[in-house]
Amino acid sequence: MNRILLCEGMTDAILLSYYLERMCGWRFLKKPPKGLNIKPTSHNETVNWYTKGTDQERLLICAVGGKDNFGSFFQEKLLRPLIHSDESFEKLAIVTDIDDGTIQEIESHFHELFPPLSESFCDRKWCPATVENAYGIPTEIQTLLVTLPKNQQGALERSLLTALSENDEYDRNIIDKSRAFVHSIRPYAKRYISSDRLAQKAELNVAFAIRSPEKVFSLIDELIRSVPWDTYPTLHECFSELLEI
Repeated sequence: MNRILLCEGMTDAILLSYYLERMCGWRFLKKPPKGLNIKPTSHNETVNWYTKGTDQERLLICAVGGKDNFGSFFQEKLLRPLIHSDESFEKLAIVTDIDDGTIQEIESHFHELFPPLSESFCDRKWCPATVENAYGIPTEIQTLLVTLPKNQQGALERSLLTALSENDEYDRNIIDKSRAFVHSIRPYAKRYISSDRLAQKAELNVAFAIRSPEKVFSLIDELIRSVPWDTYPTLHECFSELLEI
């Protein structure tokens, strides 16, 4: 059985793959399943397969290149395999930031983006949907929408900062000071920090630079994997429904 997990960017994909590896035993698959060689077409996209058990369970984690690209990524890269492939797809999950929308608005938005799965996306709840394959045979697939952070507006970076500050008072002080620094310098750095979303990314990057100064020029993959995210309650709360993928 195959499962699909879509998220906005590469940071999200790295974090989710690491988290699901630690929590559920998924492991990176070097070669894609036969007939399912889905490839990224821009530098903002990533496509990676994972497997567990006897290799009959497979998970495709994709960064679609931004919150505005879910629909086009699905239509261009996933719809055909979903309908025409002999391989069955059991589940489809989407992880997205709340940003400035409400839960209801985000659900409606994804109903429109994925017409074959219309009216099937519910926040933090697995819902049944039916897809007809190329032969007109209906196939059931479970769908899930996960909005982050849970119960508030903002980006994934806010959840990561909250997680980093919750287990240790020493780290909490660093996070608070990092946020205060970005807030104080933002009026002088409008060319680089032009939105609240970018400010949150800056706060996380400053916190990483302070916590791991020798790794500040490392790839984001290495920085994220250096943190034991599976030990933070905030991340468990954010991703609990994904453990069923």
